[in-house]
Amino acid sequence: MALRIGYVNRWKTGTLTASSAATGLPATATQVPDRRYVWRSNAATGAATLDCDFGSAQTLTMCAAANVKLVGTGVLRFNTRGTGGSPGAATTQVTLGTQDTTTQAVAGFFNSVSARHVQWEFTNPSAASDYAELGFAFVGGYIEPTLNVLPGWPLDREDPSLSRQSVNRQKQFATFDKYYTGRWSWDGSKFADWDLFRALYDTVGISTELVFVLSTAVTWTTWLARLTGPLASRPSLARQRVALDLPWEELR
Repeated sequence: MALRIGYVNRWKTGTLTASSAATGLPATATQVPDRRYVWRSNAATGAATLDCDFGSAQTLTMCAAANVKLVGTGVLRFNTRGTGGSPGAATTQVTLGTQDTTTQAVAGFFNSVSARHVQWEFTNPSAASDYAELGFAFVGGYIEPTLNVLPGWPLDREDPSLSRQSVNRQKQFATFDKYYTGRWSWDGSKFADWDLFRALYDTVGISTELVFVLSTAVTWTTWLARLTGPLASRPSLARQRVALDLPWEELR
């Protein structure tokens, strides 16, 4: 697969219903890109669920979750629950894998399905008295260009912590969450892919959350991110091809 970019997040505008929620950590926290602000269920021995009503049927092909805490020995499933006015029986579209310890994000892909009602299900097969957490959710669609990104793409781990020196040169620090920055580059992309990226950039700019998935087989290649700069394009009319650069940074 080439790089996949999830950019139409239906979850953010839906109406949410949780099986339970701890005080101050509501279901709506999963619609806010501050990943420290999470939904947390109450501790219980059963499964924990988080449902969303989009208000109308939407076409879906992927989901992603960030800052996930599973329940006991359970897993995280993404379910659809029909297109009617009320949610129907849950159909599992994908069971998500384990999130990476640094990116703390995981994504799943499935065949195109139409649904108005969807659900995150935290299973609890061992009936542990435990709680679930979810920091941010993405449910929607993605684009995938014809060509994959150039190999050797830059990926930097940033530490935005601030330091202040005292009179005797001792340092004090205000620490903040570390995050990744990177740049996707393509050389020789078709003009059709250029159209795809221009439409993406015009839709989301630098203010909208995206999900990047470079490989479903490698856990650390899934990021919840935003674009940070211009879509740099170097077209060649003679070749009918274009070189592209897309800088980004991880949300934190």
